[in-house]
Formats: sequence, structure tokens, C-alpha cells
Amino acid sequence: MSIRYNEELDPNDGPSFTEFVVLGTLFAVILLLIPVGVFALSWPVWVLAVLMVVDLALLFLVSMTAVFLLRIFFADRRRGRGRSLGVAKGPAVAISSDPEPGPPPSAPEADPSPSTRGDQESSA
Repeated sequence: MSIRYNEELDPNDGPSFTEFVVLGTLFAVILLLIPVGVFALSWPVWVLAVLMVVDLALLFLVSMTAVFLLRIFFADRRRGRGRSLGVAKGPAVAISSDPEPGPPPSAPEADPSPSTRGDQESSA
């Protein structure tokens, strides 16, 4: 089995969410059966040991399934953001804190004084 890096994940190749729920439920039920078997039902030690080994195997499967499903989920979310893996292909842009050189800002025009305004209105 080869390890694949930076490839698209195919959700159909791995386990489904239903399988994850079934495995998680089975893990939780067996985990709760162990103390019940010890204290209430007085099961033999070999039965409890088998339940522990089965529960550890289920824990491994639940964790691997969770990792796969999280990778699928976050790969879908990352795809929608616009940029995925790799180097940016656009032109290089320099980011500087200095203001851009350009024409100096123009001075605001002075408002005419009230006496000048009155002269303009009377001449009209």
C-alpha cells in the first residue's frame, strides 16, 4: 500500500459516516459492558479480557474512520476558498508600509468670503 500525498481524496474509497456511527456505538456499548460485567454480573476474567481486546480494536477503527472523514470534510471546505496547495501563480506584489509615490494631494479650494458671495448674487 503506497502513501499518496497531495492527491484529491475520494469519499467513495473510504468508510461512510454510517459505518463511523455503527463502530462508535458498538465501541461505547462494549466499553459500558466491561464494568457492568465486573461489578454486577460477575463475568469470568477471560470474557472481560476478550471484551477489552475487542474494544481496543474498535477504538483503533473508530479513530482511523474519524481521521478519514475529517480529511474529506476539510478538503471540501478548502476547495471552496479559491486557493489550494501549491505556489501562487500571479505576479509578485511588494508589500510596503511606505506611502505610494504619486502626485501630492491637491489643496482644497478656499470658499469665497461672504462679501464676495453677496457681490456675485447681486450681479446675477
